[in-house]
Amino acid sequence: MSPPPSLRALRVLVEVARSGSAASAASRLGITASAVSHLLAELEAQLGGPLFSDRRRAQLNDKGARLVQRLDPAFQSIDMALQDFRAGPSCIRLSTLSSFALLWLIPRLPRLRQVLPDVDILVSTDTRCVDLSLEPYDCVIRWVGPQADWRGLDHHLLFHEELILVASPRLLPRWQDAPRLGARSRPQDWDLFHAAPASGAATIFETRSQMIEAAIAGLGLAIIDRRLVESALANTLLTQVGGHSLKRPEGYAFAARPLALENKNLRQFRRWLLDEARGQ
Repeated sequence: MSPPPSLRALRVLVEVARSGSAASAASRLGITASAVSHLLAELEAQLGGPLFSDRRRAQLNDKGARLVQRLDPAFQSIDMALQDFRAGPSCIRLSTLSSFALLWLIPRLPRLRQVLPDVDILVSTDTRCVDLSLEPYDCVIRWVGPQADWRGLDHHLLFHEELILVASPRLLPRWQDAPRLGARSRPQDWDLFHAAPASGAATIFETRSQMIEAAIAGLGLAIIDRRLVESALANTLLTQVGGHSLKRPEGYAFAARPLALENKNLRQFRRWLLDEARGQ
């Protein structure tokens, strides 16, 4: 029976997939690019086949993608456990969505620091369903529908989604002819928003935060939840066009295990989130 692959080689594979190149993975892991190449070759030999369709461009084949999909949450758990150990007892470990974190949470963090000045906030981004009883998170924020299953969890809706059409102010004179921007995670938004122009090809980004950066740069029209672009609207980086909005039953919700909420810092964090969501 052949020995199992080393954790080091598996970690290298995950880091190459995360960063998109062997050089970036080497830099993050503190090893040389040749060591990365050697460990990947060793891993493929142990597993009995290639894991990349194009090693030079760090493009995984189906087998490699499936393996990374299973390994990535495990290494995230290890990373979070180590961060938790180093941070000590005064920390809150949050799993949320990347676009929510970038567009809504991060602009508000200075106000959170006034409430919890001495508490480490460890933010991880993911779209999968997190099991709070098994994984190293204290709480989650997710985009959910009205039928979400919250059994065993303390949960609170932060706000319902209200979709609006936005663009850079420089596009105002010709916004109806502007190109469409979209996000791969939300392919249905343009179909839902019937009042939006629908002609021409769209430029699709991996995340809505990337889509909004493109809209701010004047590259086209984007459909987004009003609450996620409040800061950009207030600072006139974006403007609402068309005058139409679409209120949806889905929204963003906070959840935590009741046992975790025995921690007063987590209770303060929950109260702060609810106050921010209500505009207080």
